[in-house]
Amino acid sequence: MIKKHNPGTIKLMVIAVIVAGILGALTVMAIENFGNTGIKIFAICLVLIVCGIMATVSLVVGERAEYKTLGAAGMIVSALVFLLTLIVIIGEIENVGFLKFVFSLFILSVGLSHISLLHYFSIQNKYARYARMTATVAISLFSILLITRIFGTFGPYYESLMYSQATYKISLVAFLFDLAATLLVPLCNRLDIPEKIEIDFDEGPVQEIEKKDEGV
Repeated sequence: MIKKHNPGTIKLMVIAVIVAGILGALTVMAIENFGNTGIKIFAICLVLIVCGIMATVSLVVGERAEYKTLGAAGMIVSALVFLLTLIVIIGEIENVGFLKFVFSLFILSVGLSHISLLHYFSIQNKYARYARMTATVAISLFSILLITRIFGTFGPYYESLMYSQATYKISLVAFLFDLAATLLVPLCNRLDIPEKIEIDFDEGPVQEIEKKDEGV
């Protein structure tokens, strides 16, 4: 069941993204006249557009009752990323720990919006379903490894494990699997899978016997 959101919310998001795009473009054209303020305006517009795209994907997927929680989580994290990034840009915050936290939330937001996009497709066959499952696991693993590397302060043994060559390879493999499986989802949806032919072996002989009896 698909539940439509308030049209006013959609219109507000559309207007905000359009204004951010126009304002960002104007700032780029005349950035030498704005100086540091112009750079901040451009950064805010860029963050608004990126977070708006991720929140919109989650919003659309959240209209389906079975994915309501996934959509809500994506919208909340995207909004939080925008607000915290806005604070960083305006306040010129340079605290490393806070920046790591914001960047980790951004990675989480990208992962949630990516998973939401995967669940936006109406799955038509088992192969598309397998591709979506693979992409979901891959993007989750890649996001977890990346966030863990950002906060890699869990002891010397753990750090040596996280910064080993094997971890780099696992992260790269997960990323490649995610890209490939994401592409396979819409492609597999186009496959014409023949339906299984079910034969009822009990039905036929009975009918034949009945026909013979009628002939007699």
